[in-house]
Amino acid sequence: MKRKVLLIGGIVLAVLAVIAILLGPAAPLLVRLGVEPICLQGDFPNIRIVACSPAVAPIPLPTPAAQTPIPLIFDDDGSPDGMIALLYLLQHPHYDVVAVTISNGEAHPAVFAPQVAHLLAAASRPDIPVGSGRETPLVGDNAFPEPWREASDAFWDMDLPGDEPAATVVPAAELIVQTINGADQPVTIFASGPLTNVAEALRLDPGLAERIGEVVVMGGSIDVPGNIAPAWPAIDNRVAEWNIWVDPVAAGEVFTAGLPLRLMPLDSTNQITWSAADARRWAGAGTPEGELAGDLLIRLLDRWESGNANLWDLAAATMVGEDRLCPEEAVGLGVVTAAGPEQGQTITTGQPANARVCLKPDAAQIKARTEAMLAGEFPP
Repeated sequence: MKRKVLLIGGIVLAVLAVIAILLGPAAPLLVRLGVEPICLQGDFPNIRIVACSPAVAPIPLPTPAAQTPIPLIFDDDGSPDGMIALLYLLQHPHYDVVAVTISNGEAHPAVFAPQVAHLLAAASRPDIPVGSGRETPLVGDNAFPEPWREASDAFWDMDLPGDEPAATVVPAAELIVQTINGADQPVTIFASGPLTNVAEALRLDPGLAERIGEVVVMGGSIDVPGNIAPAWPAIDNRVAEWNIWVDPVAAGEVFTAGLPLRLMPLDSTNQITWSAADARRWAGAGTPEGELAGDLLIRLLDRWESGNANLWDLAAATMVGEDRLCPEEAVGLGVVTAAGPEQGQTITTGQPANARVCLKPDAAQIKARTEAMLAGEFPP
């Protein structure tokens, strides 16, 4: 039986190779005729024929409005795609990551925050303060699956270079308030986890919203299903996205705080995937950020059944200070906070717009921007 399977597999590979050889010389003509080139993806026997993604040159960064880099607070919940997003933003020449805060989410904040400090040290940024958020949502007990949290707590068994710094971790909400009030210009917040820390900071200082330049959020789902039940069927919820569901009260408070809010929901982030080829290019970029990001992506791909992975937080990070990679729509948004199968659902309210939402991203440009940023190809 095994010999038969191998024989069939060999025949299939031979046929595919012949097709590739025959179509190779005709590829330019086929492209001009509107026929997309095809590539083989995956390992035998799980080989798929997919459309190739041609190399795309990234468009230049927009001209910065400020003379100095804009201070940015990075708020994440301890996810691998969140850490890649952090490495991306550390390389952004128009922004200065001035604080990192960890919210309750994929990791337990008190466990994960010191490891983020180690990551920052490995990326030559030990000066950035790290804040640890509360261990529970503002209301309720929604939480990510425990096996996911255990993996994040262990930092996915990643061996970070250098000695672990003796970092001082402070309360996240207090760090957000102090950082914003101490800045000499409006601060950008990038939030790629439950919005608990941001909501708590606004509770501590209601006037904080006036000193925030922009809040970019990875979260929510507008016109597509949620991602909870498909990933964890034990939770009966098919409409919410994880970050909003974990703390819907916090999300509701942030959505209605009068902030300049930009949202990159599942509608857009689901459309962009990365592969081992991306990880290899990042790792070969010659920067500590690229090498660390490539390692994280490989570890994330090990958890996925297919050869591609969504990096929702990374996709959202490319929207910081950028409105050309995805057309945005002004939308009035709300959040279902009541317990039940619709808790955490992001809804359109019909009220005046309180957010700009990215729904149709330019996936090729977002990937090209990411690769160039991790390679340090966007000098100040």
